[in-house]
Amino acid sequence: MPELIDVLPGISLPVEEVTRRLDTMWSTGDASDGSPSEFRASQMNVVLHLGRGVAASDARARFDGLIRFAQRYPSRIIVLCPRDSGSDQMTAKLFSQCYIGSSHREMCCCEALLLSYQPEGSGFLSNQVSTWLESDLPTYHWFSGVPGHRISGYFTNLLAGVRRCVYDSSIESDEVNSLDWPQPQRVHDLAKARILPIRQSIGQYLSGYSMDVLCAKLKTVTIRHASKLQGEAVALSEWVTACLSRYFDLPENGHDLPSMNLVVTEPNEDSACLSMVWGYTNDNSLQWSMHQAEPRGQIQSYFEGRKEQMPTHIRLLPLEKALAEALFF
Repeated sequence: MPELIDVLPGISLPVEEVTRRLDTMWSTGDASDGSPSEFRASQMNVVLHLGRGVAASDARARFDGLIRFAQRYPSRIIVLCPRDSGSDQMTAKLFSQCYIGSSHREMCCCEALLLSYQPEGSGFLSNQVSTWLESDLPTYHWFSGVPGHRISGYFTNLLAGVRRCVYDSSIESDEVNSLDWPQPQRVHDLAKARILPIRQSIGQYLSGYSMDVLCAKLKTVTIRHASKLQGEAVALSEWVTACLSRYFDLPENGHDLPSMNLVVTEPNEDSACLSMVWGYTNDNSLQWSMHQAEPRGQIQSYFEGRKEQMPTHIRLLPLEKALAEALFF
């Protein structure tokens, strides 16, 4: 079975050779002559930290998504790949590519430094990564498939000075989702970032009603979701709770918050993969649903004696846009 680093693109190099090769790789002379070095102005370091349990296809998909991200936000990419077997010696790869848009001035040059290491003997990992970082730029760290106990071991070394960490609660274990991060405000969830279009769509629709109308006699909010969208469902629940709390916490509206229910479903091709129903004790109603196979959803409501039904064009953010949302906002 191939190691993770073997399924990712790049040329194999000795670890100590990577930075020397970078120094000479782009330049073909004076940068003012239009050589690739003119289009290689990194804004940040981004570390993709893979775990042993990540499938080869998933590792490649996340790598490709990060490259697409770097085409818009020029970055020094570092990919950490644990080894399943073999010696404790680290191995490396170097990936580079230039992407040209509709004009020569739209060129973007990307680079990725890949490191394969033994997690059990990763005492020098932080030191090695530090030599590859562009030291004057902010660093962001993306954990994918790394066990929670290993992440907590990096708090005081590998993650020291990192501006923000991201992970995906829909694919990580409960151990990772419940980690006691030392600075939780610097940790962001890709699942929460992916539902930005959902929050915008629902929020825009509900802004047409007053909070008094929306909250009167509201008792329950039930969110149903496919099992692979657990993180998105939790993030949607937390967003709704935060929005409603602003109303119910006011002294003049001092009622209990409606109960929030999360229900796992296994939708077929014709059913919604993520939906939400607001339950009232009067005739009011609100239903929202999204189909993942197609970029479509639907909102149905009954307020103030008026029934409305509206289709929506909506889909979750793709990986590169979700990364931008999680890293910067």
